[in-house]
This record gives sequence, C-alpha cells and structure tokens, in this order.
Amino acid sequence: MQKARGYIVILTAVMLLLTCTSCWSATPEPETPEGPTEGYVSGGEAGGGYVDMPGTAATQPPNTEIQTDEPTEPTAPETEPTDTEQPDTEQPTETTEPATEPGSTETTEPTGPTEPTTETGTTTPPEEPVTTLPPDDGPVVLTIRGDGVNSETTWSLARLLSLGEGYRENTYSTTNNWPVFGHMVARGLSLQYLLRQAGMRNNAASFKLIATDGYSVTVTYEQIFGTRFTFASHSASGSGGVSTVEPVIAWEWGEAGKVRAEKLRSFFGHRGPMEVNTSSFVQDLCIIEVSTTSAGVWAAPDVSIPDGDIVPSGTELHFLHPQMDSTRIYYTLDGSEPNFSSPVYNRSTSYFQPHLIVPILLTESLTIKAFAAGYGRGDSPVVTFNISVS
Repeated sequence: MQKARGYIVILTAVMLLLTCTSCWSATPEPETPEGPTEGYVSGGEAGGGYVDMPGTAATQPPNTEIQTDEPTEPTAPETEPTDTEQPDTEQPTETTEPATEPGSTETTEPTGPTEPTTETGTTTPPEEPVTTLPPDDGPVVLTIRGDGVNSETTWSLARLLSLGEGYRENTYSTTNNWPVFGHMVARGLSLQYLLRQAGMRNNAASFKLIATDGYSVTVTYEQIFGTRFTFASHSASGSGGVSTVEPVIAWEWGEAGKVRAEKLRSFFGHRGPMEVNTSSFVQDLCIIEVSTTSAGVWAAPDVSIPDGDIVPSGTELHFLHPQMDSTRIYYTLDGSEPNFSSPVYNRSTSYFQPHLIVPILLTESLTIKAFAAGYGRGDSPVVTFNISVS
C-alpha cells in the first residue's frame, strides 16, 4: 500500500512540474494602447509602437499586414498592371474603335513644339489645324485681311509668340539689285503656318505685304508655298551648299552675330542664286492683304533681232522687256530649257549698274530660249528664238 502511495505522489509531482513549465513559457499578447491608432505597428521586426506622422495621416509601412477579426474579399487594383506606366486616361477595350484610322486627315491637339519642316516638290500647302487663338493682348503689330481669309484678324506680338509650333529660325542667302550677295538670320513665324492660322481660304491667290511707310510687295501663292532655297556659300563667283527654306515673318533678324529684336520683316528664299529676293524683305510689315484674284504672269521677253533673221557674225543681241527692272531674264543659247540656274541677262538694274546688262555677241547660229521671272506675278512662258548667223 505504501509503495502505491509513493507512486501516486511522484506522478502528482511530475504533473505539477509540467503545468508550471507551461505557464512560465507562455507570452501574453501585447496590449493595444488606448487612444488614436493611426500609425501604430504591432509585433514583428518593428517591435511595435507608433511611427512618426509628419503632419499627415501615416500610411502603413511596406509589407505590413493589417489583421482584422473578419476576413474581407480582396479588391481589384484600380488599373491593370502593365510593363509601362499608363496615362491617366480611359483605356480602350477590345471593342473600342481607334480614335482615327491610319491615313485619316483628322488631327489632334499637338503636345509640344515640333521640328520645323519644309515642303519640297509641291505648291499645295499641307492641311494644318487652326489654333484657337489666345486673347490679342498688347498693341496690334500685324493685320491680316482681304477676301482670301475667312475674317480679318489682328495680331499683337504676344499672340504671334504664342504660336510656338510655327516658330522658325532660318538663315537666308540674299541677293539685291546691285547685286550684293550676303546672308541674314531671321527668327519668327512660318508665313505658311501663320496664314493657315489666320483662316486663309483655299482659293487665295495673291498676297500683298504692306509696310508702315506704304511700301508694298505682292507675292503669288506659288512664291509662298513653292520650294525655295538658301545657299551656304553665296557670292558673285558662285553659290553652293543648297538647302530648302520657307518664308517667315520675323521679329528678330540681322546678319549673323548681329541678330536683334526689330519690327516685323518678311523673308523669302531663292529659286536660284541670281534671283533678287531682298525686294520681298518688307521691313516694318504691318498688313498682309490676301486676295482671291490672281496677280497674273509676267510678259515673255523679246529680242532685238526678229526671229528667223539672218545676221552677220559679231551682231549684238539684246533682250527686251517692258518691266526689265522688276524681273530677271533667264536664258539658254543651246536650245535647252532655261531654269533658275541658267545665266541671267540683266544682273543689275538700269538705275544701279546698267553696264552689267551685257548684250550677247552672235558668232554662230543659235536657238535661244528665255523666260522672265520676279516677285509679284507668275513666271512668263518660255519663248524660243532661232537666230541664223551668216
């Protein structure tokens, strides 16, 4: 009996020992402090407690799970994850049609300035979106009017400067009536772009540029929207380094290194190195009159010897034209078609250097072709003269 009681005592002691060990190893759950709980982190490596809250409600730190008594259904992300950040715009679904079909003429609002471009091989201007013009703050520096625009518009310098998409900075090779050859830098708006923004009509045909002192030059549609050039090297002995350039209305201009803010001035490129383009550089420009009436074409040149005549060797041939000082006469002597790289008969005017207008000395029979060109009208047709030399 005593032996059995001893076993019972030992068993009881072992059970008490196990019970006490379990109690000592138990760790109570940390108490959540009373009061506001924003920013509180419980347990884990953070060690529990509040995190700093710099003036605004703190957000849960990364990889910290918020435990709740009741499970909640997961919520879908606001936007589907992609490889690149999505713009803050509505995303099309599979059944959504694209905003514009490839090749469509519909345009969207540009997001910023674009690189300047120059048309080549065409006299048809591109369709450009008409900008919603900002208020015309400040004094008016330019008026665009006439039956070739939808309505008269006035332009302050601030409004011109706001059309950043049309901004150009070009270097123009120059030739005047003397002739003197040079270069000028012009910063301003593409004239093509400006006319489109001003509501130019499709049947616009001629453009009169008027200065504050009354000086004016008329240019044709082709002379604005046709292909024009500038020459990197440009002198009486020759020109080279050709590139295309478009007309601008400039508010800063001058020789290289001397460009400064000035009143508005128009600038045009060449069609050939001997073409006089400085007459189209209208200084203190204030009005552009756009007309649907064509300016017409220049009369064709004539020669001092009747076509088909036989003349002795050594005879001098002169070109004749009723507006000789307003045009240049381009010609060939071998029957080929003349162009703006062909020789020019009247390299100067009768009131500047008439001695530069040199007659052609005939020593053999020739087939002469020539045309007249100049600002204000279209080029004359090419005419042919057959001259026989005895």
